[in-house]
Amino acid sequence: MRRRIVAFLLATAVMVVLGSTAHSYFVQRAWSLAAGQADGTAAVPIPFADRVSWAAHDLDGLLPSYGALTSIALLIALLVAGVVARFTGQRVIVFGAAGAAAIFTLFSVLRHLLGTVGVFGARGMVGLAAQMAVGTVAGVVFAKLTQPDRGLRQRLE
Repeated sequence: MRRRIVAFLLATAVMVVLGSTAHSYFVQRAWSLAAGQADGTAAVPIPFADRVSWAAHDLDGLLPSYGALTSIALLIALLVAGVVARFTGQRVIVFGAAGAAAIFTLFSVLRHLLGTVGVFGARGMVGLAAQMAVGTVAGVVFAKLTQPDRGLRQRLE
């Protein structure tokens, strides 16, 4: 049980950090393009140090709401995936798909209830796909960290 809790916490941390980073990338890209249009030029470059600072600020700001909502969605998805994985035996695929489905469901529900997804980086198909990819990674991390020890099972049989 402890291993599953630690695996969930690590998967959640991966999801929040990568999801916030993806969000920052899409916001920075939109800002850069908008600033370029305002000047009548191409996209305005953002120095790397500013990008990192911006991403750290976004992570700090998104952590309470984005972290809580995505963690709850991931928990529900992983619980369901655990049941499905027992029947299919395809742990990595099932948990990865569950992570993606959790994010898709979360942002779909938010869009339906609030009229917006609440996270600029998840707007549009590419942003949502990036967030779903992050959910997939989180699900795979959980599956790998909780993989049963086959050697122990064979020794017990």
